[in-house]
Amino acid sequence: MGMGSASAFEKVCSHICFAFITLFVALSIVAHASTSFEEADALVTWKASLQNESQSQLSSWTLLPNNATNFSTNLNSSTSPCTWVGISCNPVGSVIKINLSHSSLKGSLHEFSFSSFINLEYVDLSQNSLSGTIPPQISDLSNLIYLNLSINQFCGKIPPEIGLLTNLKVLCLGINKLDGSIPQEIGQLRSLNVLSLQSNYLDGPIPPSLGNLSNLGYLCLDQNSLSGSIPLELGNLTNLVELYINNNSLAGPLPREIGNLKSLKCLSLQKNNLVGSIPTSLCELGNLTYIDLSQNSLSGAIPQEIGHLKSLVFLQLSVNQLNGSFPTSIGKLSQLEIFYVRDNQISGSIPQEVENLMKLTVFRVARNKLTGYLPQNICQNGLLRNFTANGNNLTGPIPKSLRNCTTLYRVRLDGNQLTGNISEVFGIYPNLYYINIANNKLHGEISPNWGKSSILTNLEFGGNGITGTIPSEIGNITKLNVLDLSSNHLVGEIPMELGRLTSLVKLVLSDNQLSGGIPSEVGFLTNLDYVDLSNNKLSKSIPGSIGNFSRLFHMDLSHNEFSQGIPIEMGMFFQLSILDLSHNHLTGEIPVEFMNLQSLQTMNISYNSLSGILAVFENMHGLSDVNIAYNKFLGHIPNNIAFQNASFEELEGNKGLCGQVKGLQPCQLVTTDKQQRIRNIVFMIIFPLLGVLVLLFAFVGLAVIILNCADSYNSLTWTICLGLNHKATMSAANICDCF
Repeated sequence: MGMGSASAFEKVCSHICFAFITLFVALSIVAHASTSFEEADALVTWKASLQNESQSQLSSWTLLPNNATNFSTNLNSSTSPCTWVGISCNPVGSVIKINLSHSSLKGSLHEFSFSSFINLEYVDLSQNSLSGTIPPQISDLSNLIYLNLSINQFCGKIPPEIGLLTNLKVLCLGINKLDGSIPQEIGQLRSLNVLSLQSNYLDGPIPPSLGNLSNLGYLCLDQNSLSGSIPLELGNLTNLVELYINNNSLAGPLPREIGNLKSLKCLSLQKNNLVGSIPTSLCELGNLTYIDLSQNSLSGAIPQEIGHLKSLVFLQLSVNQLNGSFPTSIGKLSQLEIFYVRDNQISGSIPQEVENLMKLTVFRVARNKLTGYLPQNICQNGLLRNFTANGNNLTGPIPKSLRNCTTLYRVRLDGNQLTGNISEVFGIYPNLYYINIANNKLHGEISPNWGKSSILTNLEFGGNGITGTIPSEIGNITKLNVLDLSSNHLVGEIPMELGRLTSLVKLVLSDNQLSGGIPSEVGFLTNLDYVDLSNNKLSKSIPGSIGNFSRLFHMDLSHNEFSQGIPIEMGMFFQLSILDLSHNHLTGEIPVEFMNLQSLQTMNISYNSLSGILAVFENMHGLSDVNIAYNKFLGHIPNNIAFQNASFEELEGNKGLCGQVKGLQPCQLVTTDKQQRIRNIVFMIIFPLLGVLVLLFAFVGLAVIILNCADSYNSLTWTICLGLNHKATMSAANICDCF
C-alpha cells in the first residue's frame, strides 16, 4: 500500500475513533444525566414526606418545570441536585454526599429511595428529629463509606442488612431510641473504623462477631442495657484505641485478653456489674492514658504492676470492693493527673511515693479504711485542685503543703482523727469553692482570711475543738450555701454580718457557747431551708425577722435561753417540717398563725412556760410527732394522730391537760385550780345574789297584793283588821278576808 493509501486509511480510522469517543461521551452524559435526574426526583420525593417546617429548610430542593432548559445539557441548572443545600456530587453530576446535620428535619426515612443513589458514599443526618425505623433498604447504598444517624429519634431494631455495607468505615447510630440486640451481622463490616451505638435501649449480649472488626479504632456502646460478659473476642481488636461500654449491665470478670489491645489508650467500663480482680494483663498496655472501672463490684488488690502504665493520666477505680493496700508503684505513674479510688475497702497507709506525682491535680481516696498520715507534700507541685480523704481513720497533722496550695478548689478531710491548728495549716484560697474538715481533732481559731475565699460555697468545720469567735469577715463570702461550725467551743455573739450571706441554704452553729440574741439581720437570709442554733447560750426574744425564711423545712433553737413569746411570724413557715423550741424560757400562748404550718410533722416545744389551750393544732393532720411536756397548757388534747399517739412523757407537766391518753385524766372528771376558783366565785357571789333577788321579788309581790286590797278600804279599817289577827301568820288571802 502506498503512502497516499496509508494516509487515507489513518484518516478514516481517526474519524471512526472520534465518532466512537463522541458517542461514548454522549451516552455517558446521557446516562449520568438520567442518574442525576433520578437522584433529584428521589430527593424531592423524600422532601415532600417531611413536615412543612423541614421542607422550608430545603427550599433549594426544587425541580425545573418541563419547558425549562434541557437537563442533559445543563447540569448546573436548579434541577441538578448538585447545587442544592447539603448535596455534593462527583464530576459527572451524581450525588456522592448528603450532609444535613443539624438541619431541624422532622420526618422519617420511609420515603427515601436508597436504590436511587448508587454512588452515594457519605450520609450525615445527625442532630435532627428524624423518627421511625431504619429501613432495611439502606443496604442498597453499596458504596457507602460514612453513615451518621446519631442524635435523632429513630426506634426499632438495627436492621441486620446493615452488615451488607461492606465499604462502611464509620457507623454512628448513637443517641436514638433503638432497641433489641446488636445484630451479629455488624461483624461483617471489616473496613469499619468507628462504631458508635451509645445511648439507646439496646439489650442482650455484645456479639462476639465484633471481634472480626480488625480495623476498628473506636467502639462506643455506652448507656444501653447490654448484659452478659465482655466477649473474649474483643481481644482481637489490635487496632482499637478507644473502648467505651459504661452504663450497661455487663457482668462477669474483666477478660485477661483485654491485655492484647496494645493500641488501646482509653478504657471506660464504669457502671456495670463486673466482678473479680483487675487482671495484671491490663497493666501491660503501655499506651493507656485513661482507665475508668468505677461503680462495679471489682475486688482484690490494685496490682503492683500498675506502675508499668507510664502514660497513664486518668485512673478511676471508685465505688468497687477493692481491698488490700495501695501499691507503692503508684509513685511511678509520672504522667498521672487524676487519681480516684474513693468508696472501696483499701486499708493501710497512703504511700509517701504519692509525693512523686508532680502532675497530680485530683487525689480522691475518701471512704476507705486508710490509716496513718496524709502525705505532707501532697501539693508540692502547686497543681493540686481536688483533695478528698474523708471517711477514713487517718491520723496526724493536715499536710503543711496545703497552706500555700492556692490552686485548691475542693477539700474534704472530714471524718478522720487529724490534728493541727487550723490557724496555721490553712492559707488564702481564691479558687476554693468547697471545704469540709469536720469531725476531726483540730484546734485553733477561725482566721478572718476565710473571708477572702470569695467563691466558697461550703464551709464546714463542725465537730472539732475550735475556739474563739465567729469572725465578721465570714460575711464577705456571699456565695456561701452551707455554713457549719457546730460542736466546737465558739463564744461571743452571732455576727450581724452573717445577714449578708443571702445565698445561704444551711446554717448550723449548734453545740457551742454562743451568747446574745439572734441578730435581726438574719432575716435577709431568705434562701435558708435548714437552721440549727441549738445547745448554745442564746437569749432575748426570737426576732420576728425570721418570718422571711419562707423556704425553711428544719428549725432547731432548742437548749438556749430564749424568752418572751413565740413570734407570730413563724406562722409563715409554710414548708416547715421539723420545729424544736424545747428547753428555753418561752412564755405566752401558741400563736393562732401556727394553724398555717400544714407541712409540720415533728414539733418539740417542751420545757418552756407556754400556756393556753391547744386548739390551734386541731386540724394539723400532717403532724405525726409532738412533745409539749412541762409547760402550762390546759384543756383537752387535740384530736389528731400526733397527740392521740403521744406518750404520757410527751404530755406530762401540764396540769390542766385532759384526754384519752394513758396517764391523763378524762376531761369530764378533771378539776383544775382555775376551775375550783371559778366554782368558789359561783358559790360566794352568784348564789347569795340569787337569794337577795328572790326576797326582793317576794316583798314586791306582797306590796302589790296589799295595794290592791287597800284600794277599797280606808286605812283605819285596815289597822283594826290587822290588830284583830296579829297572832296569826296571814297569807295574802287572809289579809283580804279582814275586809
